[in-house]
Amino acid sequence: MLKILLNTVLRSLYRQKVYSLVNILGLATGITCTLLILIWVDYETGFDDFHENIDQVYSVYENQNYADGDVFSVYSTPSPLAESIKKSFPEINYSTRLVSTWGQLILSVDGESFVENGGKVVDPDFFKIFSFPIIKGEKENPLKSDYSIVLTEKLANKYFGDLDPIGELIEVNSKYRYEVTAVIQNPPANSSISFDFLIPFSFFEDFWEYDLSDWEANSFHTFIRLGEDAKPVDISEKLRKFIKARIPSSNVELALQAFSNYHLHAIDDSRVGGVWYVRVFLFVAVLILLIACFNYMNLATARSERRSKEVAIRKVVGAQRKGLISLFLGESIFFTFISLGIAIVLVELLLPVFSDLTNRSLSLSFSDFNFLFSVGLVVFLTGIVSGSYPALFLSSFIPIQVVRGGLRKDSARLRRVLVVIQFTMSIILFICSGIIYQQLKFLQESDIGYNKDDLIYIEMGDDFESVYADLKKELVKISGVSWITAANQMPVNFSNSTWDVEWPGKLVSSEDVLFQLSFVDYDFIETFEMDVIQGRGFSKIHGEDSLKFIINESAAQKMNMLQTIGEFVTIWGYSGEVIGIVKDFNFNSLQVGVEPLIMMRQPDAFKYIGIRIADDAQPIINKIRRVWDQLVPDIPFTYRFLEEDFKYFYLAESRMSKIFLSFTLIAFIISSLGLFGLVSFVTERKSREMALRKVFGANIDIVFSLLLKEFFKWVMLSNVIAWVLAYFAMEWWLKGFAYRIDIGIGIFILAGVISLSITLLTVYRQIYSLAQKAPARILKYE
Repeated sequence: MLKILLNTVLRSLYRQKVYSLVNILGLATGITCTLLILIWVDYETGFDDFHENIDQVYSVYENQNYADGDVFSVYSTPSPLAESIKKSFPEINYSTRLVSTWGQLILSVDGESFVENGGKVVDPDFFKIFSFPIIKGEKENPLKSDYSIVLTEKLANKYFGDLDPIGELIEVNSKYRYEVTAVIQNPPANSSISFDFLIPFSFFEDFWEYDLSDWEANSFHTFIRLGEDAKPVDISEKLRKFIKARIPSSNVELALQAFSNYHLHAIDDSRVGGVWYVRVFLFVAVLILLIACFNYMNLATARSERRSKEVAIRKVVGAQRKGLISLFLGESIFFTFISLGIAIVLVELLLPVFSDLTNRSLSLSFSDFNFLFSVGLVVFLTGIVSGSYPALFLSSFIPIQVVRGGLRKDSARLRRVLVVIQFTMSIILFICSGIIYQQLKFLQESDIGYNKDDLIYIEMGDDFESVYADLKKELVKISGVSWITAANQMPVNFSNSTWDVEWPGKLVSSEDVLFQLSFVDYDFIETFEMDVIQGRGFSKIHGEDSLKFIINESAAQKMNMLQTIGEFVTIWGYSGEVIGIVKDFNFNSLQVGVEPLIMMRQPDAFKYIGIRIADDAQPIINKIRRVWDQLVPDIPFTYRFLEEDFKYFYLAESRMSKIFLSFTLIAFIISSLGLFGLVSFVTERKSREMALRKVFGANIDIVFSLLLKEFFKWVMLSNVIAWVLAYFAMEWWLKGFAYRIDIGIGIFILAGVISLSITLLTVYRQIYSLAQKAPARILKYE
């Protein structure tokens, strides 16, 4: 049987070179796209799998319920929570708090200083919950003292080279000395928790004088590891009212998220989690593979007349239908394996480009059994699906009908259906890609309420107040520096919030609203070029402006005050006057919209300097660097462009747009290959008719117009179906954005023009090629 199969395939390859090439290229392209997407999906779904007890690890998060019906879900929890729930519930074996170090730290070794912002502050149970291998030093309790520090291999090599770092001292911000007690393996790229060093929570009390016993300050992630017999549903229910039992006025309910879902699943129902993108691209992979399979089916059934005599002869000499089905299925699977070989080469060539596109370290691994099984399954199913109908159709021929010249007409109808399906899928992808691009462009170019261009910001250390005044005084002298301000956070990383706000007319605590809170300096509004619609900004002309507030439009609406300017608002028990209202500006992605905001002056909280510069950035930045080196010689100069950071809001959508566009082009190419093959066979069947028409003086344009009309009809049907499906799919997707485009007709018309142009060029190319042949060459055997 295998010998017969090989002979059949090799004979087909030799006799039908164009047909075979089109089929192999179509299948190879489809399998290449599928493999690339599977590699990416395997990477995304494999996040954090290296942790040994991941099924027992959970993240504790808050659902904060507000009067307007909003539920604000955050990972931030109070500091005492981790230890308290561990003591309260025996089902919880271990718990840890986790938070990034607040701002940059200066780590010094032997007089050499380094600016680091990749630190995490954790509890000792961190190493009982997560499986980050310790390769040197204390393994049982790495953070054995309040002044222990754990380094990654990368940082240990950076600081100590080939020397053993265990027991060495690292000075932090020239104030505290920490002993290196362990070196940990670098967290893998697909780890949700990444860091360069770990330090204990006593650091917060010593360094920032933070009250770690405050139940009302939400600043830390809380992770727990349950016992093997614990039931997460029961624990989640017990935890739900845990904070409210301690603070009756609290609007917080606790919930659990399995750490295996931490990377892909959003805790906020209003936001799109990464799992959505995984599902979308798996769907795209299936679509492209189906288009490639339909190519094979289309071309195989189009060749039915050529293979009918072969089938008839095989049946006459005793072949059974079951055997013929196996033969044709084996042929399609053999073609698929040839395509797989080409696809693997293409994947190796394209993987670096695809890795850059997805910003992931992707690789093709043949040692991963699950991946190999997936590839094998894809190849097998591709072979079966692509060969199924041709096998059933060809094996159904009755020898006597073949001899008489009468064949079933089902294949012609099927080919039309397959062409419609292929182009429908391709057009859907094209329209979706276009709308995603338009929405992304709209988000990036929308008026966000301030000018993000030509703005740089610098992160300062703890001695901010001692150097800021002198620094600002010197920097403002630089030609090209127009405004300088300071703040505790930039508009791209607002993270402070509070519900403890009182205002005139607020009746009951059920009217609690979550307000974002930002501490800003004089000239903040001018530096960011925001619009003050009532009142004024902070100004030295009016004194220190301490306990004065500036709010945004959304905050004014939430407070529902007839006259806001001059009213007094109370935050955390401190009362202050509202002196200005700024036009709403976006400090989050436009996907979630603008939240109520209160700004006030609190110089001891400032961490960043914002500087507006002229267009010619680099010479100005060099001058800023020189001033910095003179006034702040102990801290290396680093800066960021606000515009670049703003792009991170839409990084996922940007990558999705690029990937979608790439696969859309590929889908059109595969569909075009199928159309090319189909038109080739149709024109070949009509070659004698065309030759006779030419002999009798007919114009070739008549046949061309007839063929074009037939194919145009089916491609237009594809457009109509695709337009409807794509419209509803994109309407659903756009509902996830607070600010969105209206879907216009332009992208639908463009999709139609492109698909019809492909049809026109394909048909014209084949007709023109046939027209060049002399009628005598075509009719000489008749």
